[in-house]
Amino acid sequence: MAVEPVEEKTILLTGPITLYEVKAVREVLRAALVEGRPLRIDLRDSGPWDIAGLQLLISCVRSGRNPDQVVRLVNPPRGCLDLAERSGLSDWLHSVSGP
Repeated sequence: MAVEPVEEKTILLTGPITLYEVKAVREVLRAALVEGRPLRIDLRDSGPWDIAGLQLLISCVRSGRNPDQVVRLVNPPRGCLDLAERSGLSDWLHSVSGP
């Protein structure tokens, strides 16, 4: 019996990820998580960022539905990296970031 790899889903987040946008972004991420596939969140066109946006990323990464549903962040912009550093979360951000 052959097991086929599960295709990764990519979501490109664009624009601000702040308290004002978190509700809409959360719904997009929640819908992607429900699919149960590994998730790649591309942040290259996102920003500005605030702590609510960073908290949303943390929640999303931890909310994978099973051990096979890895959530990776790619291309975090400078604003997100700076916020993570100021919040003491840069090690976490680097640990969940990938190619």
